[in-house]
Amino acid sequence: MIAVLPSPWGEVVTIAGTVVVAMVLFGLTVAAHEFGHFWAARKMGLVVERFAIGFGPKIYGKVIDGVEWQINLLPLGGFVQLPQMSPAEGLEGKPGEEHKDLPPASPGAKIITAFAGPLASLALGVLCAVGVWILGVPTNMTYRTTTIGWVEPNSPAAKAGILPGDKILAIDGQRPERWAGRPGAVVESILLGLDHEILLELDRDGAEIVTARIRPEPDPELEGLRRLGFETYPAQVAWVDKVIEGGPAARAGILSGEKLVSVDGVKIWNPAAVKAAVESGKETLELGVENVQGQVRLVSLRPEQAINRKDRMIGVVWKPSDIRITRPTPQEQVGSAAGLVFRTLRALVTPASNVGVQHLSGPLGIFERLVSLLQTDPRLVLYFSVILNVNLAVLNLLPIPVLDGGHILFSLIEAVRRRQLRAKTVERIQTAFVILLAGFFLLVTYHDSLRIKRRMDKPAESTEMPVFRPATEKK
Repeated sequence: MIAVLPSPWGEVVTIAGTVVVAMVLFGLTVAAHEFGHFWAARKMGLVVERFAIGFGPKIYGKVIDGVEWQINLLPLGGFVQLPQMSPAEGLEGKPGEEHKDLPPASPGAKIITAFAGPLASLALGVLCAVGVWILGVPTNMTYRTTTIGWVEPNSPAAKAGILPGDKILAIDGQRPERWAGRPGAVVESILLGLDHEILLELDRDGAEIVTARIRPEPDPELEGLRRLGFETYPAQVAWVDKVIEGGPAARAGILSGEKLVSVDGVKIWNPAAVKAAVESGKETLELGVENVQGQVRLVSLRPEQAINRKDRMIGVVWKPSDIRITRPTPQEQVGSAAGLVFRTLRALVTPASNVGVQHLSGPLGIFERLVSLLQTDPRLVLYFSVILNVNLAVLNLLPIPVLDGGHILFSLIEAVRRRQLRAKTVERIQTAFVILLAGFFLLVTYHDSLRIKRRMDKPAESTEMPVFRPATEKK
């Protein structure tokens, strides 16, 4: 007899399995980085005392060939303990008694060992990029435009006279090639802008070039990041995927597979235009409907409130965004990921930007993202791994004590001075930055937890189809 788990238990097992897989993937990312340090240290003749994934209390440990391999409680990263490098006892613990009096490593050996970690992360990122190139990745083709589909009323863009159908030619002098998903795309250029105002250059109907200088407003939905009011509305055809039985659209003769091209004589550039027209309170809407043969007819209908809905509607389900499998080249993926890191860092240190530490993601946010992508499509995890590993490589090269770039900086100073820095001085600097790093992790984790809580508290959209009153019951 075969035992089948009840559906709630099956869902629990699926979620638990997804979480475990995400933890393994995150651990592999950290392990690859640390293995770079381990390999280089061995090649340089340095003593390796400990190879650890995670920080804090030890969960598991085993000594192999004089090296203790550990898994620790807090999955916030990892380290390779090298007694001959700059001390980092606040994160790695004190070295063993037998390693206290080791001769210091040369500056060159230290630099190579420190640089090997980011290099290993970059190599893993390239490897993941090759995997994406071979397997492909689901891509929202709607984002392959720079034409505005809808402008929210009373938004900064609306007040500046921006219209649906305007094609964005340049943002702050830079030409975007797509709507989102690249460092120089429309959305990213607005979010990561460096000035108090954003300069837009637009093509209007191919007849005139319009320029507008707009002061963005903070978006509460994005924790205060800047918005103009059209970022979530790229140009998109209003295809009708399904017509709700008994609804206004069905009674007006609108069919599945047709598209709505105008509402009250105004061209539709995004389905949001229809929703806005319904919410405007007009009793009757005049819709331009194009059939599969390309013929357009005018249809009048009265939006209605369904029995199981609060808002009025016309009774159609829009066709989902066009998702296709694309194969971006490894160079394109790695270049895009690196460009996004540099743009984010530049925005982070620019006073006029709205980007702050609260917008960054730490291990908790990364882990939650991995779980979400695993549940959607494993190929997205591979694509995200490119971004994650390139981020890890670039950020670890920042010349900040405790990070790999800090070790490189200390070693360069030592090479120039031709003598070692005082151990006490280095230890004090490292300890101070360990405390700062711990505070940074706590702050980022706090904001990650708030974001996750907001998503969990947000009411889920009903998947139940609207139900309309029969025509005989209408007054």
